[in-house]
Amino acid sequence: MAKHAAGNEKIERRLASAEDAVRRGAKLAGQLLAFSRRQALEPKVLNVSRFVLGMEDMVRRAIGEAIDIETVVSEPPWNALIDPTQIENAVLNLAINGRDAMHGHGKLTITVDNVTLDEAHARRQSDLLPGDYVRLAVTDTGTGMTAAVMAQVFEPFFSTKAVGSGTGLGLSMVYGFVKQSGGHVEIKTRLGHGTTMELYLPRTEQTEDVIVASDVGPVEGGTETILVAEDDEGVRATVVELLGELGYRVLKAKDAAGALTVIESGIAIDLLFTDVVMPGRLRSLELARIARQRLPNIAVLFTSGYTQNVITYGDRLEVGVELLPKPYTREALARRLRYVLNTRALRAEAISAAPASLAAAEPGVAGSDKASALAILLVEQNERIRSSTTELLQHLGHTVVGAASAEEAMTMLQGERIDVLMTDLGLPGVSGDVFAAEAKAVQSGLRIVFATASALAPAGVGDGITPVLLLKPYDAAGLAAALAAAMA
Repeated sequence: MAKHAAGNEKIERRLASAEDAVRRGAKLAGQLLAFSRRQALEPKVLNVSRFVLGMEDMVRRAIGEAIDIETVVSEPPWNALIDPTQIENAVLNLAINGRDAMHGHGKLTITVDNVTLDEAHARRQSDLLPGDYVRLAVTDTGTGMTAAVMAQVFEPFFSTKAVGSGTGLGLSMVYGFVKQSGGHVEIKTRLGHGTTMELYLPRTEQTEDVIVASDVGPVEGGTETILVAEDDEGVRATVVELLGELGYRVLKAKDAAGALTVIESGIAIDLLFTDVVMPGRLRSLELARIARQRLPNIAVLFTSGYTQNVITYGDRLEVGVELLPKPYTREALARRLRYVLNTRALRAEAISAAPASLAAAEPGVAGSDKASALAILLVEQNERIRSSTTELLQHLGHTVVGAASAEEAMTMLQGERIDVLMTDLGLPGVSGDVFAAEAKAVQSGLRIVFATASALAPAGVGDGITPVLLLKPYDAAGLAAALAAAMA
């Protein structure tokens, strides 16, 4: 509407007011989801020190020039597995709260350091585990908190600010997000001297992820074909129009079953853009799985306002799942589409290159020809991870049978020859390492790959052969390298 009403000040003013109301409503819903630990996190391995240093200009703009800011980081910095957007919001919330507590004048100090919490410290907190943490602290020189305020500070809608100056959800959101991420929050305060808010983020040994900014640069469209699956007629019509204006060829369906009909028609489709929750027996997640089977190179982008227990696992988006939260703007839609389509192209290049490079390095291990194909038993409780890994292994030219538990996998082992057992460690019932030892007793020549999110893998499975460790999340190249190592 704004595009067509350009120059009409009265309409532009009303549209701006409507857009602002939508943004505030979306922010409020997001804060409530964060407090109740129901948001779908998209964690990345972050060097927290480097990330916070990169936020200095943003924090300065948020709190004004009258307040001195100092950022102190530790060396060497540790990494944490955390959602970049949420930690950025948390730092900004804490900085703004500190500014308000100082009434516009004072000093704000942001500190990032490495801490190891022992059993004694952990026992003083009901939900804190001992171990290594990255501590992010924001300290102000403001008024401090009374005991009464301390007791309520994380409650939703509690605020000491004047009516209309805030929702009272800022600290609630920070608390919920940190807890959902497996961390801990502590407060240190003195009346008349100031407050320190400490966020303890669990350390990870994984290598830092490269964060690619998808919200910078010009908004671009494309010429690819996009299938839109959306049950709300108004939303569907708007999205189809927006995509058409961006240059895409658009196909549409009102539910998952209709989208599947389009997919099975044989028409070339580059991306499936589907709502998460739609009517009918066929769920969007199953639709995406079938779409990838029929069209191996198709990209998938989900959209939803609420994702709990639908495309998340442990309150986090599955590896490889892309989500555009509702409500979204034309700009956000355009940028996310280009990001997903470009990522699809890079992944296709990696998959096509992996077998050739591996075959050159290890003849007869994992090439794409019949002679080098392996029989792989994949044991993974999570259906989504099992399905996507099966597709990657098949792309690498291997035969794959899947199982959700050790018991199911043992039946398969007794019925056919297997070259490689790839198993998660955290299986229901019998753990992955115990099952691997039992599997070796059934097929002595079996090679073992532990696919896990934990770097603390068993040293062996009882026969002197060290299993290969494949850390989640992994890609086609990582799978190929793990198989080569196992066969070697």
